[in-house]
Amino acid sequence: MSREIPNTYLQRRIFADVDDLAAEAEAWNVDFRQLDRGAFVGKLMQFAGDGVHISHARFSRSLRQKGMPPAEMRTIAVPASPNLRLQWRGKLIDGRSLMVFPDGAELSSVSGSDFHVYTCSFPKELLSSVGENLEVGDIDEASGGVDAVRVDSSAIEELRRCLLRICSFVHDKPTALSDAVFLRQLSCELPRRLLTAIAQSQGRCPPATRGKRLTALDRAETYIEQHAGDGIKVSDICRVAGVSERTLEYAFVERFGIGPKEYLNAFRLVSVRRQLRVADPRRFKVADVANAWGFWHLGQFAADYQQRFDELPSQTLHRESSS
Repeated sequence: MSREIPNTYLQRRIFADVDDLAAEAEAWNVDFRQLDRGAFVGKLMQFAGDGVHISHARFSRSLRQKGMPPAEMRTIAVPASPNLRLQWRGKLIDGRSLMVFPDGAELSSVSGSDFHVYTCSFPKELLSSVGENLEVGDIDEASGGVDAVRVDSSAIEELRRCLLRICSFVHDKPTALSDAVFLRQLSCELPRRLLTAIAQSQGRCPPATRGKRLTALDRAETYIEQHAGDGIKVSDICRVAGVSERTLEYAFVERFGIGPKEYLNAFRLVSVRRQLRVADPRRFKVADVANAWGFWHLGQFAADYQQRFDELPSQTLHRESSS
């Protein structure tokens, strides 16, 4: 997002639309695309104090997540649930993992319907100062340059309890964001706990995909993003990716939980929905937008759309224009 990020803020919202959530997320510049079928529910709490930004997010649907964390800061993500499973920056993440965003690196993940995380973003100089006091160096030295590490189960549970206490306290007492004692907890105790856990980590998280499949996936996803509206087929994706249809199927299921045909269809449906949200119903018809994205059988299109988003395309067009 382009708007200026306030130094202190608090928002607590439940979203029924993934694009609304992405647009309203403070400090983050993100693009979320829904991969599975069903109505989306996203719970988001965000707040900042003394230059530290905290998010607590829970999403009900599987998403392809891309974008950037807060600029000019270092971000660490902590699973809020011990049962969390996702792919993040090419690594397999579970409930004992800490995700350490490299400086200036993008968010790139595939999350399931169990997505539930805390993210903590700190000024770079703050983390360097805390790391120096702990004698573990800055965050990159503490992590050994690794962006996803596994930590001791007791350490990750203590981090979860700490973040739950912090979020619950702000939820119950929003004035805490101007309380000096609480702000010290945000800017001193929390980064100290995180850096200690990272420095004492028990190894890196394993890769989610290897070798030929990884290269094929990257080529295929880029091709779909650039040509989804051009009537491409799975055979075209295989040709660009340089693999057989069987290999591509395995690779897509491994990363996204769905095959390339369903992924392409999901990408097109999300693209249609985004256009319908901003289209003027006096000038555009659902058929115009659907046809532009390769949907010619409008009855099947409407059924697929409703199954995926829990509303008809005509409802999207008219609801958004009148809201």
